[in-house]
Amino acid sequence: MSVDPRNVILARISTGLSDMLGRMGAHATMRDMGTHSSLELWPDWPQDLATEEACILLGDALSSIGTFEQVTLEPEGEHIKIHIRGCEFNHLGKVESAPVGQRSICFFGFGLIEKSLERLTGHQYRVELLHHKAAEDTCHEIARFR
Repeated sequence: MSVDPRNVILARISTGLSDMLGRMGAHATMRDMGTHSSLELWPDWPQDLATEEACILLGDALSSIGTFEQVTLEPEGEHIKIHIRGCEFNHLGKVESAPVGQRSICFFGFGLIEKSLERLTGHQYRVELLHHKAAEDTCHEIARFR
């Protein structure tokens, strides 16, 4: 897999924040940056969508930004299961040595998904990684109501 140089730069910024702010400070900062990026990436999104519609729209939008091969979101009761395949940041171990899900850049994605779901549905969620399968190049995450 060829890595986009822009993503190497983002990963380097992420590790620099971790070095300067510590892991918890960097995680909070990156999650906050992700929440602010939703409106900038998709300023004209609709509101008050059904969860199913919001999941389709957000999955398609995330799949098309060039960082992931495919993102799907599936409502399951009050939770939303998130499957991410082919995240470029999973392939940057030389740049960011923390495990997937503990990398500050992952928290940017968590915040981006949280705010995007809130904008689309009106409900607040908290996203976290459930597990990463390196052999399948997938992350399985969950968005829970807050």
